[in-house]
Amino acid sequence: MKQPIRLFGIGLLTAGIIMLGVYFITNGSTQTADSLSDKELVALVEDKGYHVLTNSEYVAVSVDEAKTTAAKNEEQPETKAKSTEEDSKNKEENDKPKSDQDSKKDEGQNEEKDKQKKDEKKEKDKKTYTLKIEEGKPSSDISEKLEKNGIIDEASKFNDYLEDNDYSKKVQLGEFKVSSDMSLYEIAEAITR
Repeated sequence: MKQPIRLFGIGLLTAGIIMLGVYFITNGSTQTADSLSDKELVALVEDKGYHVLTNSEYVAVSVDEAKTTAAKNEEQPETKAKSTEEDSKNKEENDKPKSDQDSKKDEGQNEEKDKQKKDEKKEKDKKTYTLKIEEGKPSSDISEKLEKNGIIDEASKFNDYLEDNDYSKKVQLGEFKVSSDMSLYEIAEAITR
């Protein structure tokens, strides 16, 4: 019984000596992340092709990306219709000869009428829908419901918006009132609160 215990002890001693030698040899030649300064770490990471940002820079970039994404995803179909209406009205006004005082009065009245007509048109075109979200429904079903009810133009765009901005994981259960004049961002915020 003494023989195996002695051999086992010699094996442990030998392994310990080898590990100690490796520790002393490699300690001076390789640098660990703990032994490097912040500037050295940044240089090392940038050499590998990565970018290093401070917290404030990261927040600024994140906010800019969110604004850019929201601006791209907002749908503005009324812009073309408005410009076409304004162009036709401007042509009509230019064709009629008027005195300066009459034209100033008419312009003021026309602007008020135009505002009223635009507001009325927005109200007529505006569609509202109460979206009911139940447990187990994927975000693609929500997008399809919104498209069928005229709230959004394309279900795939809204679904991609939810996925790209991590809203798809935050969708809440319940009933939400949405309207066609809301942007994709506003709809996403409404259903994730």
